[in-house]
Amino acid sequence: MSGRHNTSSPECPRGFRRGLVLFQRLIRRGIAVCVALVLAVLLGAPAASAYWSATGKGSTTAAVTTLAPPTNVTVPSSSNSNVSVSWTGSAGTPAATGYFVSRITGSTSVLACGSSPASPIAGTSCTDSSVPEGTHTYLVTAVHRSWTAVSAASGNVTVNNMDTINFIVQPAASATAGASLQGVTVELRTALGLKLMKPGVQMTIGIGNNPGGGTLSGTLTATTDTWGEATFTGLSINKAGTGYTLLASSPGVSGSVSAPFTVTAAAAAQLVVTGPAAGTASAAANIGPFTVQRQDAYGNPVIAGNTALTLSSNSSGTKLFATTAGGSAVTTVTIVAGSASASFYYGDTKAGSYSVSITAAGLAQVSTPVNVSASTAAIIEFVQGPVGTANGQTMAPVTAQVLDAFRNPLITSANPVTITKVEQSGNLRGATPQYLAGGLATFSGLSITGKGAYHLMAHYGTLSVTSAGFNIT
Repeated sequence: MSGRHNTSSPECPRGFRRGLVLFQRLIRRGIAVCVALVLAVLLGAPAASAYWSATGKGSTTAAVTTLAPPTNVTVPSSSNSNVSVSWTGSAGTPAATGYFVSRITGSTSVLACGSSPASPIAGTSCTDSSVPEGTHTYLVTAVHRSWTAVSAASGNVTVNNMDTINFIVQPAASATAGASLQGVTVELRTALGLKLMKPGVQMTIGIGNNPGGGTLSGTLTATTDTWGEATFTGLSINKAGTGYTLLASSPGVSGSVSAPFTVTAAAAAQLVVTGPAAGTASAAANIGPFTVQRQDAYGNPVIAGNTALTLSSNSSGTKLFATTAGGSAVTTVTIVAGSASASFYYGDTKAGSYSVSITAAGLAQVSTPVNVSASTAAIIEFVQGPVGTANGQTMAPVTAQVLDAFRNPLITSANPVTITKVEQSGNLRGATPQYLAGGLATFSGLSITGKGAYHLMAHYGTLSVTSAGFNIT
């Protein structure tokens, strides 16, 4: 028997032969892999990789950080259905990439402001829309990748869905001053413009646009009924004007402005006269114009109808009225339809303080004071002429006055009155020029040296007068 084992021998066990065949196949595959690796290296192929598990001990370090939550979540204490929410963003590292907001009502939490973990808000404020009535708080959650950090809750916000007021019964297009306006009714509406049937809400009415500077009177507050409506009655405005509006308001609700309307004057109830308080004496109507206006009880000018006015004065001089300066004399003027007033001028030849009066049927008489002063100087005369006296002695006081053409004395003067001696003989002393005071120019220290008959002459501008003769003895 040969020393070499024959694998094909029938005497060889079958298991041994099978193992030998497998071993030969592995050897061939191993050689093929080695050849492939050598070729790969030579041809620049990527290096192969492998791993294995191992056990053992070692040490290292790692940084640990936390996403900070937002702070200062703020909401108003009360709001309509659109609630404003703001907060202070997360501080530190890592920085938040966004935030989502939650509204808490009781034990229920819902996402708010259109935000969510998948759709965070980039900023630090938002508006939560269509919030139901009630009391709510808000939470804000910071987001960084898979990390989140939740804020403390905000304060409470009470939401009232009342958003606007609407006029359902407007004021009448025209009203009379002082008379009751048509009853005005308003209603509550939600932010969506729907009628809000909420009773017990206090409403206030006032003037919006105020072209006449009027005052609104009546019941200015009302409370909504079960239909959410409030009616204001007994309203009135005292001043005429075009384009008035009413403004309805309630706390926390947007106010509403009514349609425009007109307030017209009531019936004439009084006359009011205005004009200059003084003028100079004249034979013509030169003082004015005086204006007489008819008004209602609230001071509004009245333009309806014709009103005849009778004119008078308590002067004892020659007086007259005219519709134009220097015009023909009249005793009446008329306020015609479409106008609220009429004008006139007054003249009087006698200086003094008088009352000009106006009367009209059905209306109380009105008066206005007029002070008439002297016109321009036209006459000078001695009031107390010189009286004879002893040679060189002081004479009794001599007085002179200046008058206008109607013999009204000038009370004061811008220029002095002077006095001279007519005769050439003798010597006049103490003739100091004197101004008018109280209508008189008084010369108190006159004396003449030289016996004989004399005359004195008083002068005012171009005017002059000679006294009666007197003797110095």
